[in-house]
Amino acid sequence: MRRFFHKLFLFLSDRIDGDQNRYLAIVPFLYALGIALYFGLPIEPNPWLILSAVEILLFLLYFLYHSAIRPVLIGILLMMIGFINIEMQTAYRAKKVMFPDQETIYIQGRVQDVGKSAKGKARLLLTDLQNEEGLHLRGNYRITAATAQLPISVNDCVEMVATVFPPSPMPLLNGYQLNRKYFYESLSAIGYANSEIFPIKCSVTPPINLQARFNQIRHRISMKIAALLPQQTAGVAEALLIGEKSDIPPQISDNYRNAGLAHFLSVSGLHLGSIAALFFFLIRWLIACIPAIALRFDGKKIAAVFAIIFSGIYLLLSGMAIPAQRAFIMTSVVLIGVLCNRRAISMRMVSFAALVILILSPQALISISFQMSFAAVYALVAFYELYAARLSRLSKSPSFIGKVFWYLAGIVICDFVASLATLPFSLYHFHMVAAYTSLGNLLAGPLIGLYLMPLVLVCLVSLPFGFAEWPIKALGFGIEILNRITDTVAHLPHSVLRTDSLSFTGFILIVIGGYWLCVWKSSVRRIGLIFIICGALSLCGGKHPLAIIAPNGQGMAVSDNRHQMILLPIIKTDSWIKQVWQQNFSLAELPACAIKALKSGKDDLVHDDLTCTVKGCLYREKLYIQKNGDVTLNKQKIDLTAGAYIYQKKNGEMYVRPLWNKARCRPWQKCFRQTKN
Repeated sequence: MRRFFHKLFLFLSDRIDGDQNRYLAIVPFLYALGIALYFGLPIEPNPWLILSAVEILLFLLYFLYHSAIRPVLIGILLMMIGFINIEMQTAYRAKKVMFPDQETIYIQGRVQDVGKSAKGKARLLLTDLQNEEGLHLRGNYRITAATAQLPISVNDCVEMVATVFPPSPMPLLNGYQLNRKYFYESLSAIGYANSEIFPIKCSVTPPINLQARFNQIRHRISMKIAALLPQQTAGVAEALLIGEKSDIPPQISDNYRNAGLAHFLSVSGLHLGSIAALFFFLIRWLIACIPAIALRFDGKKIAAVFAIIFSGIYLLLSGMAIPAQRAFIMTSVVLIGVLCNRRAISMRMVSFAALVILILSPQALISISFQMSFAAVYALVAFYELYAARLSRLSKSPSFIGKVFWYLAGIVICDFVASLATLPFSLYHFHMVAAYTSLGNLLAGPLIGLYLMPLVLVCLVSLPFGFAEWPIKALGFGIEILNRITDTVAHLPHSVLRTDSLSFTGFILIVIGGYWLCVWKSSVRRIGLIFIICGALSLCGGKHPLAIIAPNGQGMAVSDNRHQMILLPIIKTDSWIKQVWQQNFSLAELPACAIKALKSGKDDLVHDDLTCTVKGCLYREKLYIQKNGDVTLNKQKIDLTAGAYIYQKKNGEMYVRPLWNKARCRPWQKCFRQTKN
């Protein structure tokens, strides 16, 4: 066995030595591995032990620098640096965030941002918070008002009585941890106002905050768009211009997701790349129109500088989402390549963008947008490097019809590669696949590239001068056509294919295999296919839960004979939990007339293996759910603090699996011991 691994090591070393220019692509992978190791730990690590381990590693690296083990030590060191970075970021956030208990309190604070909830209510992000005793409250609070409109803007100070509660834990097994996301956004609590929201005089002059200033501008643009366009198009227009998606109606958002065009609603490479390119050529054209400048200076380099500045402004205006940050870094590198007369589209550029984001925001690794965005870009760059020359020869057509054909073919090919790269993430996070994503992108691609994105640039340029009314209306006209396209594609038969979730192990194997396949150029890259196949096989062994119970019993659903999850009518399900379950399962509700008869006590409810009375529901003669929320399995009470999945063994016995281990108390969980000061 030792001889086998020695030969394997020599084989890999020999093949990888031919790809020395790809070593930089391994750096962000190892750095990210250290960050992932931190999030995978069951407890918070001791920082002194980590520092001791780093000192020992540096000691070994110093004395073994010229040995064959040096690359391994350097790789471990990169992992440790990523681990330390995220641990420091977490310790810093832990000092800023304090999760409260659910309570109704008086609060006053400064408005950092103004948005809208899914139901169209005004939503405020408050900072510099105080309670009625004048004590400082750590972190930010997100409060939803009772009305849709408030005469309040960013940097105003307000007071109110509100009910606040900590972020909800995940209602899915291996699901997305919303409480962890809020923790790294310094969001301590969410809630709703019980009273009117009163503006008050700020006791302290607001600090100069560039993002707050841009939030003010974003709010003004949002109000202008809402006044000019109907709601169904205004929400999409806001998403394109300022990155605000809260005003998009749920049905429209579902249509875009089911048609494979959800990426269009998030400011990313498509938007920043298009805006930078259009602005670049606009400046070049303007310079060419002025001979005095065009004959003395290199217009291409001047245009590149202005394009970087303008795309940076668009980044700030769009809210600086992770895909937008990645796109800005990559766009800037390309334009800097123009300044230096260098070609910049390469794996190194993508790896550099990933490393910069992970150094500045290591918590971005666990965000779905980061994972899917970089997966798509890595795959597209790898595909471009392998097949660009061949496709370029095929696409050289002198006829107009030939050029149109290859333009449409390019859309389909790029979409297929990106969709294939992001497929594991869709399966793991969303348990679904959009079946007609290529058709949706083929129909919408020309409209987006040739009409909508140029109009977005016109709107951005005209907004500061006050004559954006007609460009916004023209943008709304194009969005209406795009909405019809997404609605048609989304309602085709079997447009959404739902599957069992990938196991975590299978997901990791596919990610490692895909990364290995994209990074290397030599034949050693094919080893990645082995990892991908092994990870994909985990889909075959997935178990379908018989029942789902949300944390603290905030919602319950059971599976019928068609593997469709049915919400229990006697338990009120939290709206957010219901939304998450609808996105991840084939969730349904029982007929309203049957539920009404059950609640009135006139009739019992029978549905497959479920029998409900006014007092409770019995599922498969073993699982009993009472109206007060207590759940017993085989007459044994279940602890619902962490929520649970109910599975069935081969012998027919049911067993419980908690959604998360209560022993794992990390800083983003309510059970973590927090200091008061």
